[in-house]
Amino acid sequence: MVLDVDPGVDDALAILLALRSREVDLAGVTTVAGNVSVEQATRNALAVLEVAGAVSVPVHPGAARPLVGRLTTATLFHGADGLGDVGVPAPRTEARAPTAAEFLRDMANARGEPLTVIALGPLTNIALACELDAQWPKRVGRVVAMCGAVGVPGNVTPVAEANCYADPEAAAAVLSSRLPMTLVPLDVTRRAALSTERLQERLRATGPRPESPSGLAAALLKFYVAMAARLGFPAAALDDPLAAAVAFQPGLVSTRRLRVDVELSGKLTRGQTVAVMSGRREIVADRGDHDDVIGLEDVEGNVDVALDVDVDGFLDLFLGRVLGAER
Repeated sequence: MVLDVDPGVDDALAILLALRSREVDLAGVTTVAGNVSVEQATRNALAVLEVAGAVSVPVHPGAARPLVGRLTTATLFHGADGLGDVGVPAPRTEARAPTAAEFLRDMANARGEPLTVIALGPLTNIALACELDAQWPKRVGRVVAMCGAVGVPGNVTPVAEANCYADPEAAAAVLSSRLPMTLVPLDVTRRAALSTERLQERLRATGPRPESPSGLAAALLKFYVAMAARLGFPAAALDDPLAAAVAFQPGLVSTRRLRVDVELSGKLTRGQTVAVMSGRREIVADRGDHDDVIGLEDVEGNVDVALDVDVDGFLDLFLGRVLGAER
């Protein structure tokens, strides 16, 4: 697996989850601008890997901006350094060449088994990999992406989710690429939320050492649930950790094959993921001075969308691994 991330507190927690999961062979981490700049995202990925004792995992920096438009970061939710300002030591290791998109291309071609990409930030690097090699989508085993809001409101605008809104052109390109893909949208990640009470109960039971990977996870989670409470949320949605978990424990969610497209031009709806929930659309004929609906046709799905989640199963797995000794 390769993690494509923009750390970000929940991205960092997803990295720790992957490293603590025996099912995952983490071949590399790629970074993208999103929650923070790509330079900060790269430093954060290196720092988390160092704390976790995983300095052999290479980090490859990627896109510094979306395909179109300006970058919007999110330090309100992630702290000035992107890691909750909890005092994570600066990394001593450095990022490696090639670029993220080139690394993704090369890994899909070189691995002896299908490559899974866990995309937890804007989909810019994934779109660039598709652009680099038209055959790349056929060589990838699966992309699991934390992206979109299908039947629930967005978290940046009333209709758009943050990763999709950050680079809607990239999301549109990836969804039309025929990549084998699972979308883990806000529909399920909002339900996979951690309350202060549940976190405190778990921390009383484990008491991780501050300098350990579990200590870092505890510090990040304390920041995250406190931030959510300050902003008026009853619990902190673990968006990226859920998507990472789905990549190696797909039974945590129930999916449905749907046609999903991304709105690019709407003044109020840019970045919205629009799903054909009925599986059908109207057939319209030109009648000269007007159009006429003459029938219905089935719509072929392009992505598996997670629409239901085993919340307790996920939270038990996640907390057991990042805060304890379970693998």
